[in-house]
Amino acid sequence: MSKALYAYSRHDDFNQTIENRLAKICEALTPDNVNPASGHKIRVRGKTAYAVTLNNSALHEADLSLLLGCLYEQSDTNWSTPGFGYPDGNYAIFRNSDEAIEVVSDGAGSRTIWYYQDDDLFVASTSQRAIILFLGAFVFDESVIPWLLSTGSLGPRLSWDKRVRRLPADASVLLDKKTWALSVNQNPIVFSEASRTDKAHKEQLADTIRQTVKQLESLDFNRWLLPLSGGYDSRAILCFIKEQIGIPDALSTVTWGLESSLAEDNNDAKIARELAQSLGVQHEYHHTDLSPEPLETIIDRFLLCGEGRIDHLSGYMDGMEIWRKFHDDKITGVIRGDEGFGWSQVSSELTVRLSVGCALCTDFENLKNIVEDFGLPAQQLPAEFEKADNESLSAWRDRLYHAYRIPTILAALSDIKFSYVEQINPLLSKAILSIVRTMPDALRTDKFLFKEIVNTIGPDVPFATRDANADPKNILRNKSFVNLLKSEISSSYADQLLGPEFIKYILDGIREETPASKTRKPTLKENISSLLPKSVKNWLRDKALSARVDGNVLAFRVFILLRMHKTFQADAAALSS
Repeated sequence: MSKALYAYSRHDDFNQTIENRLAKICEALTPDNVNPASGHKIRVRGKTAYAVTLNNSALHEADLSLLLGCLYEQSDTNWSTPGFGYPDGNYAIFRNSDEAIEVVSDGAGSRTIWYYQDDDLFVASTSQRAIILFLGAFVFDESVIPWLLSTGSLGPRLSWDKRVRRLPADASVLLDKKTWALSVNQNPIVFSEASRTDKAHKEQLADTIRQTVKQLESLDFNRWLLPLSGGYDSRAILCFIKEQIGIPDALSTVTWGLESSLAEDNNDAKIARELAQSLGVQHEYHHTDLSPEPLETIIDRFLLCGEGRIDHLSGYMDGMEIWRKFHDDKITGVIRGDEGFGWSQVSSELTVRLSVGCALCTDFENLKNIVEDFGLPAQQLPAEFEKADNESLSAWRDRLYHAYRIPTILAALSDIKFSYVEQINPLLSKAILSIVRTMPDALRTDKFLFKEIVNTIGPDVPFATRDANADPKNILRNKSFVNLLKSEISSSYADQLLGPEFIKYILDGIREETPASKTRKPTLKENISSLLPKSVKNWLRDKALSARVDGNVLAFRVFILLRMHKTFQADAAALSS
C-alpha cells in the first residue's frame, strides 16, 4: 500500500488530465499478480494532487495531508501540520498548509521518500518509478553503477535518476509555496555514551521497548501478521507483546523458506514453529521454493516491486506468492523485527564497511581496478558517512548501520513488501534508537545488551543458526538463471550502455552449477574458516585483500542495472505525452 505520489503545482491548477495520469501510474505500480480490488486512492484539488496504490486501512488523511504507516504516540498527535513536530513511528508523511508543503521521514528512514523540484513542480513519492512516470522523462544517474557492483544497492544517497533526491532518515523537506524555496532539515545521528551503569542501560532499553510495543495494542490483529524467525528480533517483539498486551486470540505468526528447511535442526523454520508453540500463538509456514512460473517473470516481478534497489533475491523465488496471498487474504500489514541494537565485531575500517554492506569497489580483489579499467564513474563514500577522528570503530559501525544500512538496505527490502501490504518495525522507533545511541560500544557489539534482555524474557527455546531460505549463490548458479543472465548481459543494449569490454569481463566471471559442484564437499580451508571466531576472520581479512564479489552475484547486479534502465526508459516514454 506504500506506493504514494504527492505533487504540487507552482502556477496552474491540476486538471482531469492529471487525474488520469495518476490512475495510470497506480496501475503501473501494481504487481501483475494482484487484483487491486481495494482500489487506488486518487485526489486532485487545485494545485495539489496525490495518489496511493492499493488503498487500505493503514492510510491516514487529514484534509490534503497523508500519513502512510503507524505512530507510536497518542492518536491525537498532530502529524498533519507542516513544521509542527515530528512524531515517533514508522511512516512517510506528506503534509500541506496554505503556506507550505512538508515531507517527513521517520526516525530510522525505514520507509524511503524521494523528491523532485523544478520551476513549476514539486513531486515527492515513496516510489522512484512513480516520479519518473509522472514527469514522463528519465535521466540516468551513472553514479549508481559502482555502488550497485560493490553493494547490490544504489549506495548511500543516490537514485536511478540524477534529478530525484532521497530524503535521509529523521529528516524533512519543506517547500515554501510563496518563494518556491526548498529546505532540507535532518536530525544528526550521534552516538554519545551516557554515564549510566550497565544495569541502568538495560532497564532503560527494556522499558523503552515495552512502551513502544504497548502501542501495538491498537492494531487489528485479525489483519496484522508477525513474521517469526528463530533469532532474537521477532522473538523479542512476540515476548513483549505477550508481556504488555497478552497474546491476542487473532494474532498469527508466519515464517517462510524452503520446504526442506522444516526438517533441519537449528533452522529458522523449525525453531520458529517451536517458539510459536511454546508461546501459544498461531503459526503458519510458507514455502519459497521456486515458483512454476517462467523464471524471467519471477525476476522481473521482484525487480519491479523493489524498483531494483536491492539484489537480495532468495526469499522471493516463489514469485511473490506469499505476499500476493497476504494481500488477497485482506491482511493490512506485517510487524517486522528490523532493528538497530548493534552489529558484529570489527577490527578495521575495511571490516566496518564490509559488515554493514557499504563496501567500495576498492575493497574487493576482483573490483579494485574496475572503475579505472572500464571508465566507470568514480565512487567515494560521502563525507558524512566517513569515520570521525574521535569515533571508535564500533561507534562508526553502528552509526553507519543507522545512517546507511537501515535506510538503504533494509528500507529497500521493505519496498518489495509495500507493493502488497503495509509494514511496521517497532524496534526501529525513534525512542528505541535514541537509547541505543547512548549505550557503550561493548553493550552494542553483537547486540549484547539486547540479547541479554531477550534471554531474560523469552522461553527456553534454542536460537536458530541456519537460514530457511536458499543460498543466493546456489540460485544464481542454476542453469536456467545462468542462461537468463547471459542472454541479458550479452545483448547489444548492454554493450551500448556499459561497453563491450566491461560486458566481457562480467560474462567471463559467470559459473554454472554442475553435478560435481552440487555434491562437492567443503575444502579443508573452508572447514577451518567456518570454525574461526569473527575476530580472527577480521584479522586475516585486514592482512590481505581477500574479499571478492562472486561472479554470478556480480552478473546479477549488472542484470538489475540493465533491466531497470530499460524499465525507466519505457516508463518515461509511456506517459511522456
